[in-house]
Amino acid sequence: EVTREGGCSCSRHRFCCIATPKTVFACHCKECQKMSGSALLVWLEYRPEEVKLNLRELKHYSRKGASGNMVNFFFCGACGSTICGTMEGRPSLFLTAGVFDETDWILPGAHLWKGSAQKWLQRSAGTLNVFLKLDLLQKNGVLRQP
Repeated sequence: EVTREGGCSCSRHRFCCIATPKTVFACHCKECQKMSGSALLVWLEYRPEEVKLNLRELKHYSRKGASGNMVNFFFCGACGSTICGTMEGRPSLFLTAGVFDETDWILPGAHLWKGSAQKWLQRSAGTLNVFLKLDLLQKNGVLRQP
């Protein structure tokens, strides 16, 4: 049995998953972009009984999703890390990938709401080359690391 742990940025809220996620997907919807402050958010879907986490200790907000169903987002009131979400009509708990302690095993099996994906992300096939060039610039002293 696989056990995965994680928590928010300030470590006030910790969780433990005792199973493999049912699904892993990257969501490109505008709400996930706003919540993550980035181009997308990666979610891991678990059955609630597979996750040891006290949702009552977390702050939350709810809104109507694009599907018409209510969605609920749970976050740390101290550091603001989005930890998980739930969706009306789907008995699952969705954890965000970034709050896991180890993330090298996470691989999205699908990309959702690709129509609202950031255009620069869609054109970033050469992203690895950009990072290699940045490394060279830093190595040669042209670009300083913070």
